[in-house]
Amino acid sequence: MRVIETFDIYRFYHNEEEETLALRGVNFQVESGEIVAVMGPSGSGKSTMLACLSGLDEPDGGYVEVLGRRITRRAEAERAAIRSAEIGIVRQSENLFNHLSVEDNIRLQMQLGRKVDERRLLDLLDMVHLRHRRQALPSQISGGESARAALAVALANNPKILLADEPTSEVDAETERQILDLFARHKAQGGAAVITTHSEALAAHADRIIRLVDGRVVTHA
Repeated sequence: MRVIETFDIYRFYHNEEEETLALRGVNFQVESGEIVAVMGPSGSGKSTMLACLSGLDEPDGGYVEVLGRRITRRAEAERAAIRSAEIGIVRQSENLFNHLSVEDNIRLQMQLGRKVDERRLLDLLDMVHLRHRRQALPSQISGGESARAALAVALANNPKILLADEPTSEVDAETERQILDLFARHKAQGGAAVITTHSEALAAHADRIIRLVDGRVVTHA
């Protein structure tokens, strides 16, 4: 089943008289149970593409479909409903609310999906090896723990697709291995993932690699 598809998406940014072409006609599809790594140099458009996939940003041309339903150019309330039901998002930073514990960050995401499952919440804490840190605030946990907590939040509502922006960029080798295991488990349950990364280790675990250069897809591998 196709979970996400882009149709010739473009994104431009303007700064006075300067124009930056962040995305230039990007087309690709992701199927259930597929992990796609998006690679390319800094400034190639990877983060912009993820923002368009999630509906957090709007392309200037083209559109995105999630499970056959267009997410582009809908009212924000409609985009938010699709995100909470179908998409888990891991940003490069600011994935956790600083005033909430690890446990309450996960619980809040479940509330956005309109169903708090306490059993699943505990299972997620166990999955990311953070049950013993469940009451800790983000300022009280390490970078690796924060990365794993962000994934638990993204997985809270059992989304069909994970969108992760450099999820292993600032973690040690052991935490990277644990994160890779979480993606593998998500895939085994039929979930899909699109991951931007510079990590060859992470890319090696992907089913397919898309390379972006100057906002264009140059290779599918």
